[in-house]
Amino acid sequence: MINSVYIWPSSDMDFWKIENDDTKVTVKWSRDNFLDYKILAYQFYGCGYKIIEEVINDRLNNIKSDMWFLTGIFLIRHSIELGLKSLLCRVLSRKKDIQDTLKKCGHDVSSLLKKYDEVGHENFLNNEEKSWLSEYCDSLEEVDRKSDAFRFPFEDEFLSKYRDGFLDNMQVTNNLLQAFSLVKKCLEMGVITEEEKFDNTLKPEFFILTSRSYGNCYLWQSISDAGFYVKITGYTEAIDFIYQDESIINEDKLYPLIFMFRNTIELYLKILFYSRVEKGVSQKVFRSKRKSHRIKKDLWKNVKSMIANYSGGSDEKLETLELIEKMLDEIDKLDKNGDIFRYPTSYSLEYRFDNKILDLSNIYVYLKAIVNFLEGCNSELDAIADIEQEIRDEHESEIYFDSDWY
Repeated sequence: MINSVYIWPSSDMDFWKIENDDTKVTVKWSRDNFLDYKILAYQFYGCGYKIIEEVINDRLNNIKSDMWFLTGIFLIRHSIELGLKSLLCRVLSRKKDIQDTLKKCGHDVSSLLKKYDEVGHENFLNNEEKSWLSEYCDSLEEVDRKSDAFRFPFEDEFLSKYRDGFLDNMQVTNNLLQAFSLVKKCLEMGVITEEEKFDNTLKPEFFILTSRSYGNCYLWQSISDAGFYVKITGYTEAIDFIYQDESIINEDKLYPLIFMFRNTIELYLKILFYSRVEKGVSQKVFRSKRKSHRIKKDLWKNVKSMIANYSGGSDEKLETLELIEKMLDEIDKLDKNGDIFRYPTSYSLEYRFDNKILDLSNIYVYLKAIVNFLEGCNSELDAIADIEQEIRDEHESEIYFDSDWY
């Protein structure tokens, strides 16, 4: 396989191109909402589990402990959300009731569980298990109410509580896996494996902090990069790890991989908003668009001119810029708000991506080319910003000495 570092945008790239029958995947949903949400829950869980397993097995690797771990948390947290939504699709008989519930509860796993308990009348969990899962979901919501703490830079409120703390990776993992196992027990109508049996010694807490730094996740965030480095590194390296993991079949890694790529592209576009170059994104645009998920309309539109301005007028760079715009156009058409590859349907239960044939290896190259280009822009603009700062410092120094002379 080609070294992913050398993948670069080219005019022959096409998201829909089929080049390798061995990595061809057909996306065809059953149109049974319960089954489709359940399948996607298992797919996100499988990829998240593999990432966290790698983190735990390589505890001396700080990048994995501090960065991959956060990506793994999101994938499993999302699998719990998908699993609970699957259960609601099973117990709610009317389509409108499902639509209203999904819209009202959103990403809130605590509300989703309460609704399931309220209307489901299913008793696959005993009282102790029900209580544990309910308290755990409440604890999760206290930390990650919008399901974005592990996708984007930490907010100030999060940092005020947890900055410079250490997560106990093993305990956080055990609790996260037990929460999913309890949801899975409901999905499978009480059928579980020996490994998935409930452990009542675990406390129903999402975040468990420790004083030990070894092998645990350090909750830090650099001021200089506005907190993007941690998330970008976690997602980009986890993407390569999952893509190369042959134990996960292509069908099961397709949606999680495209989601992670889409999220990484958004992160890179947003970090460019924070570029220190003199002719960067205006403060007005920065304040109004920096939290948007619209990669073409709000993000790319406002960084393209900055990149072009610092391209040095090179025809080759400007051609690449136009090529990237076309590639981002395709992503924008597919997934405008970053949710198409996180769910099988919209809140209205509309299947927005179905009956499609994709080549996973081609998609990997296509999306990796975009990521590599944006990474290159970010590095180059950082270097230019340093040069601009040096020139300003020299100029100020000259003014100082001139004024001192008089």
